[in-house]
Amino acid sequence: MLWRALVLVLGLGPVPAAAEAAEAARWVEAQGLAHVASAADRDAARRRAIGEALVSAALAGGASLRGHTVTDKGRITADLSILRPTGRVLSHRVLSADLVDGQWRVRIAAQVGPMPLGECAARRRLTISAAPPVVRVAPEADAWAEPLVMRVAHDLVETLRRHPDADLDTLAPAAGGVVAASFDYAALTRGRARPAAGNHRLRAGIDVAPAGRALRLVLTLRLLAPDGAEIARSFAREAARPSAGLIGLVSGQGRTRAEAELTDGLMADVRAMLDGLACAPAEARIVQRGEALRVPLGRR
Repeated sequence: MLWRALVLVLGLGPVPAAAEAAEAARWVEAQGLAHVASAADRDAARRRAIGEALVSAALAGGASLRGHTVTDKGRITADLSILRPTGRVLSHRVLSADLVDGQWRVRIAAQVGPMPLGECAARRRLTISAAPPVVRVAPEADAWAEPLVMRVAHDLVETLRRHPDADLDTLAPAAGGVVAASFDYAALTRGRARPAAGNHRLRAGIDVAPAGRALRLVLTLRLLAPDGAEIARSFAREAARPSAGLIGLVSGQGRTRAEAELTDGLMADVRAMLDGLACAPAEARIVQRGEALRVPLGRR
């Protein structure tokens, strides 16, 4: 059977400027309904009714219709239409909420407008299975370069752990990877859980080597998405090699300054990369599995 390659994109299109978004925003009223399944479901049903009202309000602010068609030998075998809002609910208030005959009827007033510039349609969470960073320090590099690289590796792991849109699911050594013994990952690598379906797999490398009269540090990140696509980023820093003794003191180019220049803004660049990935629409290629179509977006 011949299937056209389809790509599912979750997100919104281009966004207008923030000033235009504020001017285009308008208030609409919408209603949501939800049945109460049991006594314990009373509050949850009310929230579902509010959610339905918010969806209706968003659609009232404008919507786009897109479709995908699958053909086999010139015959249409599947036809899918997707209706979604072109803006979002900026704020809302509940006007009334009545429980009548086991059904919530909620009416809201919502301010609906286009997405402001620079904001995401909906941030997604990145579940990451990472290997401890592989570090390489050239023999010609200064002796303090190795502990500096170990600190950068530790900061990278902590940046992954603390990012609001990322979950560090596992941190297990990569097969054949070499990590300096002085960097203890024992507490972090306890257990060897396999990456779950839908996880992003991260491989990181940190290299330090002389570059003329300077030292050059390169942090390389390779992120393998659930659909097999690879995203690679490299962040480089250079610093003049510090001079010892009085010369270094007079010139101001000592070890402390060199370390600061080699790490300046490095983790900020990593956070910016994660921010961009979390803001990008989730994509997956629809594949056929037997009689069904599968979208490998992961379980989360």
